[in-house]
Amino acid sequence: MAEPDEALLKHTITPAGDGTVVVVLEGELDIATAVPLNEAVRTVIDTVTNCLVVDAGQLRFADSSAIALWVSWSQRVPRIEIRNPSPIVRRVIETMGLETTLNPS
Repeated sequence: MAEPDEALLKHTITPAGDGTVVVVLEGELDIATAVPLNEAVRTVIDTVTNCLVVDAGQLRFADSSAIALWVSWSQRVPRIEIRNPSPIVRRVIETMGLETTLNPS
């Protein structure tokens, strides 16, 4: 049985075959859900030779833990792209000067 906090965030991890790994997030990414997500992604992050794509389009909520997690991943992969961030998440990324680090699109 899943822990209650884990049920707040669903994710799928799919290798794209060209050295890219796509992580699709759905739900809430906060301090409680960031740790189990990081553990799941950590197992495949070393296979990323091109790009880690994080599809944030289905996130209902993301706090500073999300930004911190994505920045930590950006230090372990050649390129990271945060796709479909909400306007608020995009604004936080831009305000923090992380556009070239997180490459929101």
